[in-house]
Amino acid sequence: MLLESELTVPQMIAIAAVFIVVVYIFVVIRDKINRKKAETGEDRQQVWGILEKSVPEIAKYTRAYACWEWSTYEYKKTITKYWHYGIAFNDERICIVPLSCEGGDISYSGGFRIEKSDVGIVNSKKGKNWVELYDRNQVEMISLMIFPENLNDDRFHPVNIIQKEEEAAFIQWKDRWMDEVNGANGVEVTGKMKKPVKNK
Repeated sequence: MLLESELTVPQMIAIAAVFIVVVYIFVVIRDKINRKKAETGEDRQQVWGILEKSVPEIAKYTRAYACWEWSTYEYKKTITKYWHYGIAFNDERICIVPLSCEGGDISYSGGFRIEKSDVGIVNSKKGKNWVELYDRNQVEMISLMIFPENLNDDRFHPVNIIQKEEEAAFIQWKDRWMDEVNGANGVEVTGKMKKPVKNK
């Protein structure tokens, strides 16, 4: 005999269905709010402002928001790390400013630049929105990815930035560097992340 507190199968199904509907409505509303914020450009203006403070002669560069995430299997569990950057790039160099997005505020510390002449390997695939830069000793210098649309889904994806033109410019820039740097150094890349050079 069932206790009054126990739920029947139809009741459990009904509760699960209600829960799914509530979650769906929450996600739709959240995405709508974040898309609206992205369209107003508040986060974009903050990142662009940080780059303006950090990069001399910023008018000579294309600005963008970049990120990277990488998962490794350690101690019988998967660990994913996340990085966020403001970047400014042109034909000769790329400037990188690490960002922190704790508590909804975008802050920064330090920054560095990589000259094209110091890069030994540019690993990616033509037309893709990611790149890994390595020095002449095949030591990784930076890994970056640019999305045309970034929405604040969780604490690991903390900004609302739309940057379609910047993504297109980044891909063109990266493809040029692939041709020029890899050609000059006689390198054939794999196009596979973290495995830059084809074995001869």
